[in-house]
Amino acid sequence: MKSETEIPGVCSRRSILTGSAALLVGGALGGAACAYATTSPAKDDKAVVEPPPLPWQWAKLDPLEVGRNAYRNYHIAGCGHATYMAFLSELRKKVGHPWTTLPEMMMVHAGAGYGGHGTLCGALGGTSLIINLVTYKEKDVIYQQIIDRLFYWYAEQDFPSERFDDLSPMPKQIKVKAKTPLCHTSVSSWTMAAGERVSSKAKKERCAKVAGEVAYVTTLALNEYFDGKWMPPVWKPSKEIEHCVQCHGPDDMFQTKEGMNHQQGHMECLLCHDDHTKSK
Repeated sequence: MKSETEIPGVCSRRSILTGSAALLVGGALGGAACAYATTSPAKDDKAVVEPPPLPWQWAKLDPLEVGRNAYRNYHIAGCGHATYMAFLSELRKKVGHPWTTLPEMMMVHAGAGYGGHGTLCGALGGTSLIINLVTYKEKDVIYQQIIDRLFYWYAEQDFPSERFDDLSPMPKQIKVKAKTPLCHTSVSSWTMAAGERVSSKAKKERCAKVAGEVAYVTTLALNEYFDGKWMPPVWKPSKEIEHCVQCHGPDDMFQTKEGMNHQQGHMECLLCHDDHTKSK
């Protein structure tokens, strides 16, 4: 019997995965038809409307309402969906087009650190998408500054807050510092301290409240930005890692400070690295 890869017109899961590089390069004439078949609209199709350029219109939102929406949406489809839909639902009502053109389930994949991989917290991912859509301007890094500030704010927080305890069947949960914007660290630190499994209802309540708090704080920041009151903060490393950044800086890829230039980012170095300046 012939294998799937030997039968004309049939693609095995293996062939799709191993052929992904060819698809990305842009050739993939046979493979593309094998992977996902799509029908291109006719060139004269008047129903096709180009999206407007960024930034898209923002409307002043109620931070608490957006946060409560995020808490509720977490229980529908996870943390990425939670924050994304919290903003999208309000902006659809207050602004309308082009927010009405975005699909509701676009950020579901961000749950559990993107596809369950434990990388960036999905609540931050869903929020970052909105920040970019409303603040992006060519040759202006304000969207990066807002996102950067959000991420290192998150790392310093003792989650979950009690702001949404009136919605929760589990108020006053144990609070644990997130340490980084990474799902793996944020969640694992909490579950171990709380004695809970990642599949527990308590953990899900914790993450729903985290999503609510991320949406709440971001709404405050965006309202301030569009009122002309938000100032780009200057990141300052903790005392424990000042010497790390001085040697291995600069602190981001856009600056040209002297140094080894080995790293970029604002996460705490010593969570992953030993302090090699201290004798063992």
